[in-house]
Amino acid sequence: MTYKYDTREVTHGNAMGFFAKISKTESGALDLKTPYPFTGLRKTSFETSQESNAYYADNVEHVRLQGKKSTEGSITTYQIPKQFMIDHLGKKLTTSTPPALIDTGVNANFIWGYAETVTDEFGSEGEEFHIWTNVKASAPKGSTTTDESSATPKEIEIPCTASPNNFILDSDKKPVSEIVWRDTDKGVVRAKFDKLFTSSNPTKLIDFINEALGTTAIVPGG
Repeated sequence: MTYKYDTREVTHGNAMGFFAKISKTESGALDLKTPYPFTGLRKTSFETSQESNAYYADNVEHVRLQGKKSTEGSITTYQIPKQFMIDHLGKKLTTSTPPALIDTGVNANFIWGYAETVTDEFGSEGEEFHIWTNVKASAPKGSTTTDESSATPKEIEIPCTASPNNFILDSDKKPVSEIVWRDTDKGVVRAKFDKLFTSSNPTKLIDFINEALGTTAIVPGG
């Protein structure tokens, strides 16, 4: 076999951020709410770790056992959509005019997604969609600084944890944490993605996810 490199490429950028609330129906089935665009997205960062421990016998490594994967990270943004604050950061609107936001709400888990640009050595570009199936957000980190000769926009960092969604399964019935769906040169995935946000007869998010998985299997009740 002749040695041959793959096409050289890099990924960059951070666009098309979106989120959708995760809930259950009265019967206990998965219910993904309407996806919303996330405006102002600067960066998404997730890091997965997995503890590995060696056990010894006969003066040699007898076996090595790995624990469960743990994923932590953050979403960095210039602004936070109001719906995201209400659904996923525990905020609640008051009845004042105009309404204020207070921190006595409930922060529900959510689907998180975004797209990266893929550029190859010949300048061709495509998109790669990332979907995290079960994310929990904590109170955002932020600070203020005085304006000087120039003003710098404040970045807000939202700490997050990600875990497998027991309702979203692969073909082996294993819960999925992350989906990476690279588009074709004809924009097949992008066309499906755009239909999530059409005003008339939009595609359901679970149908989009199941297309990516190549399965329609959802566990009723978990």
